[in-house]
Amino acid sequence: MLNVGIFFGSKSVEHEISIITANQVLSSIDRRKYNVIPIYISKKGEWFTGKILENIENFKDIDFMLKKAKKIDVILPQKNKLVLKSGLKKYYIDFCFLAFHGTNGEDGTFQGMCQFFGIPFSGSDFYSSAFSMDKVITKILLKENSIPMVDFKYTTKPSEDFFKKCEEELSYPMIVKPARLGSSIGISKVDNREGLKEAIELVLKFDDKVLVEKWIDAKEVNCAVMGYKNILVSKLEEIVKEKELFDFEEKYFKKGKKFSNHIIPANLDEKLAKEVKKVAIETFKALECAGNVRIDFLVTDKVYVNEVNSIPGALAFYLWQQSGFTFSQIIDNMINIGLERAKDKENKILSINTNLLNLKVGK
Repeated sequence: MLNVGIFFGSKSVEHEISIITANQVLSSIDRRKYNVIPIYISKKGEWFTGKILENIENFKDIDFMLKKAKKIDVILPQKNKLVLKSGLKKYYIDFCFLAFHGTNGEDGTFQGMCQFFGIPFSGSDFYSSAFSMDKVITKILLKENSIPMVDFKYTTKPSEDFFKKCEEELSYPMIVKPARLGSSIGISKVDNREGLKEAIELVLKFDDKVLVEKWIDAKEVNCAVMGYKNILVSKLEEIVKEKELFDFEEKYFKKGKKFSNHIIPANLDEKLAKEVKKVAIETFKALECAGNVRIDFLVTDKVYVNEVNSIPGALAFYLWQQSGFTFSQIIDNMINIGLERAKDKENKILSINTNLLNLKVGK
């Protein structure tokens, strides 16, 4: 039986969102197929395991819970397995299922470790995860592939010259957001220079790269894409906003029914809906994604890619459910994709025999 580690938490402002996603995975994964090991990484970067992590209610008092959980250490991986140790007990992880959101997990850091040691894992690889996490790099790559986006500027060191360029090339109103955060954290709409400066100051509390986009009056439409060699596209979701900006507060703290702010399928005509799905596949391929990704769009009479989420919240289950998938089936697909990719990597030539160091250097 495959030992599957469910990894979540980590040092991220989206830490709590990761806990929610992991809880859904732990509740839905088929334990007849997999030996499941929950692995929680605290905000301090400490690793824990234990059954106590499988009940989301226990996270309401994390300090108390962690006293009951088993603290674990990472030891050098062996034969394509991640090896963890708690006391005298060792845990051998055959497959890393990633339920991280945001920095230090979704952004390629964990994926890079897995790739280095040859450990199979879910989702996109190191490069794709890093590119998708950075909205600026995403836009640059998509622009190279002629994929439509709204006009944008970015900076790591805001200046009067940058403010002026934004005003001349984008004009107000504008959207200001962190380049490498999700869950709509730190996002603002601005209408003047003072607002632009304040919004950038807010972003710099979370990130060191600022993205400024031209604001357009558009529908927000989301689409999930799943696959590796064969690609599936989900139904489309339309976000119904009570406020002009769909920010973190409205996304997660809105009172009322859980999905009252979602319309599935999205209220689009057939031509636009087909275009969204077509561009979603093009984006997935351009960024060399794998696994299960959600791509967010802005839609007027045209279609614009807004953001790419390499590990979507709740694994975008609410989108796949409309196509007949259970949560368990989504997990199975993601594990199978990760295993298939790992097998393909094993067949690549990673070294060559050479006597280069025996060559005489110099005279």
